[in-house]
This record gives sequence, structure tokens and C-alpha cells, in this order.
Amino acid sequence: MTSDSAGGPGPLAAWAPPPAPLRETLEGRWVVVEPLSAERHGTDLWAAFSEDSQGLRWTYRFDGPFADGAACQDYLARMEVSPAMRFGAYRDRSTGRVAGMGALMSIMPAAGAIEVGAIMMAPAMSGTRAGTEALFLQIDWAFRAGYRRMEWSCDPINAASMRAAERLGFSYEATFRQAYVNKGRNRDKAYFAITDGDWPAIRAVMSEWLSEENFDAEGRQRRSLSAMTAPLLHARAEAVTAPETDVHGQPADRPVPGWAPRPHPVRASMQGRYCRLEPLTVDHAEPLHEANCTDAENRIWAWLPYGPYPSAEAYADWVGAMTLDRDPLFFAILVDDRPVGIASYLRISPRHGTIEVGHINFSPLLQKTPAATEAMFLMMQWAFEAGNRRYEWKCNARNAGSRAAAQRYGLSYEGVFRQATVSKGENRDTAWYAAIDSEWPAIRTAFETWLDPANFDADGRQRQRLSDLTGPILVARG
Repeated sequence: MTSDSAGGPGPLAAWAPPPAPLRETLEGRWVVVEPLSAERHGTDLWAAFSEDSQGLRWTYRFDGPFADGAACQDYLARMEVSPAMRFGAYRDRSTGRVAGMGALMSIMPAAGAIEVGAIMMAPAMSGTRAGTEALFLQIDWAFRAGYRRMEWSCDPINAASMRAAERLGFSYEATFRQAYVNKGRNRDKAYFAITDGDWPAIRAVMSEWLSEENFDAEGRQRRSLSAMTAPLLHARAEAVTAPETDVHGQPADRPVPGWAPRPHPVRASMQGRYCRLEPLTVDHAEPLHEANCTDAENRIWAWLPYGPYPSAEAYADWVGAMTLDRDPLFFAILVDDRPVGIASYLRISPRHGTIEVGHINFSPLLQKTPAATEAMFLMMQWAFEAGNRRYEWKCNARNAGSRAAAQRYGLSYEGVFRQATVSKGENRDTAWYAAIDSEWPAIRTAFETWLDPANFDADGRQRQRLSDLTGPILVARG
């Protein structure tokens, strides 16, 4: 069984990773997107942000609102040089002033995926042809550069952002529960996307909407963009009701009192009844390779982005490389002191209390045994007992075995990212699953009940299935 994947309906012809965005100017009919400069754009942007006198537009952002222009200038200076984000300042051609900004971010050229986000516009620019064209220019740049997937993410209680995504032609894909903590509150995260296959039709519609013919003499639109893009959406988001409101009447998610970053997992063993997990070392490589070779057809490598390895030496080289990082953090799974599988923690975010289990590769000697299930239990147990709020699992959307395993372990389905990555020259759609801390007590009880020796007869056959025990815990299946 594996949880990380490669695969797709077929190879991608002549695929090559696109370039990372450069700091360059994008020219439109109604707006110019300029590389962000705190010095050149700071005064205009502070004035634009000040139009929102209560700072409501910063509700769902990590930064802001700012006490004064100096604090805003400091923020802009940091964003200007951010290594992970390429910010553009939105200059309205009709006024000559900069009235907004937004970034290309979550930049993953190897996967062909990128996100447009961190968008802040003055109220006067929001929803206008200039504001819309600014986003169109950034999205269009990405697809012209060769990206296959453009993302949009937001808190699902942020109704304005949810509507904006669909208005621009982004289709809803998933909601990650308890994705992060921001300003002392829980934040779920809704994801939307446009793929390169979607873009030509969306681009044509947006170009038509942005044309001069679509606006009357007073600048009022003749046709709404949301009505034009609606037929192109693959799925729409459902409305989310906020559990409470803040002092300004804004939708607000529940508070997370006393939140502090959780510890990063360390290279320490985890002992169970049926197996032991040890930090992966090159000493495990030879016996692991021997165990893997009991799969003569190399089926265990079908969904992984690497392997199989032709020799113990080649596998040892890969193992050695994997021991150098803390993310992913690999463990060998031992039964009767023999290494028979591996798994890792990855996407580790102590700041937000989220962690993923992945790179799971069980040799035939481990598959469908109590030890295999216990290994997953031990990793989940450490994650939640260390105070993490969210435990993730992702896999190729075509990997039915991995999808069933996630739900058997009590992880609920959240959605599928289309064209999420490219692996071994093929497309991969990614299915996402997760459990959150409030579900852990019931999941733990289900595991402990199933792993109890009393649950197995004299021939080792289970009396109760784990999927029957965890099924009632799942909030969604897929």
C-alpha cells in the first residue's frame, strides 16, 4: 500500500517545468500591474487601504490592519522582497493611482501549479474592470508561462472571496478543516482552481467582459462576469455559516485560546504491540530492499514518484538522501526487528498544528497485517498527542486502495485537486483526507479496539473490521 502517488490517464507530452514568475510589468486596457515597490507604491497603497477605515478587509489576512503609514510601509517592504511571493501593485489607468496589490504565490514549477492570492484592493477598485483585469493579467501570465493549475484559497466564511473566485471562473475543489490558526482563531481553507484545459474558455469570457463594448458611457457593465463564467464551473462552493461574528459584525471562526506552535517531530522510536517505528537510517536500506523485492511485480512502487530500485546500493543511496531533511521525516517500520516498510511525516507546520503522513511504502511482508495498521496508529497518535490540530493524507485520485485506507483509518474525505502535480511524466489529480483533533479520541478508541488481541481469533482473523469502527466518525466519504 502507498499513499503518495504518480500516475494519470497518460503521459504528458514534452512536459517541462515552467519558469518562476519574474518581477515584470503586465499591461492591460484598464490597469497596469507593476512589480511591488514600497518606495514607489507605499503612499498610494496606504491611502487605498485607509479607505477601509475599520480594517475589515484584513479580517482574514495574517497581517494588518496597520496603525499608521509607517507600519504599512514596513509591511510592503517585506512583501517586496519575499522569496515565496511575487507581488504586483495594481495601477488604475483612469486615475493613475495604485489602488490594490496581489501576489503569485505557492509557486511550484515542478508541479506546474501556482496560486493568485494575498489580494488587497481599495473598496473603490474591488469588483471593477480595473481590479478584475489585474487578476486576469496575473492568471493569464501563469498559463502563458506553462503552468497547468492556478489556485485560489480563502476561509470558507469569507463569502466575498468565495464569490470572487467563482466569478473569475475558479471551480471549487475542497475545504481543509482546521488548516491554520490566524489571529487567535481557527481557519478552515477552501480551495478553488482553474486548469490549463479550463483557461481558454474562461479567458475568452473574461476578455469579452473586459471589452469596451461591455460597458456603457458611465462605466456600468452590460453583462455580469459571474453570469458569463457560471456555465464554465465544474463545481460550486456551498455557503458556510460562520459560528459567530466579531466586534464589527464580520463573520468570525471560533477562537483557539492560548494557541502556541506545536513541537516538530523528532527522530525517536515509537513502540507498539505488533511493530516498532525507528528513524530511518542507511542501516535499514539493505533489509528494506530485500523485503521490497518480495514484490516481484514492483506493484508497491506504482503510485510513488520514485522507484523501483534495481539494487540494494541504489536504494541505499535514496535512503541516505532521505535522512538529511526534517521534512519529510522518515521512519522504518520493523516487525520482529526486521525492517519491512517505511512512512514519513511531511508538510509539517508547527505554527498551525498541521502535519501529513505520506511516502508510505509497505512491502508484501507488512501489507494487511495488524502491524501495518498499528504503524499508522502510532504515527497518528504521536501527531495528536503532540498537540497538532489536523492530520492529513493525500494520494493519487485514481489510487482506490489508498483512498479506502485513509477512510479505514478514520480520515474524512475533503476533495480532489485537479492537475495537482506531474510525476514520472504523468498527470496526478490529488485526493485529500484529514482527521482533526476533536475526532481523535473516537479514532483512538477505534484503533485500540481493533488492535486488541481479543479482536483476533486463533487463526488471526479479525472479529471486527476497523472500517466499521471508524465509519461513524467520518464526516464525508469519497
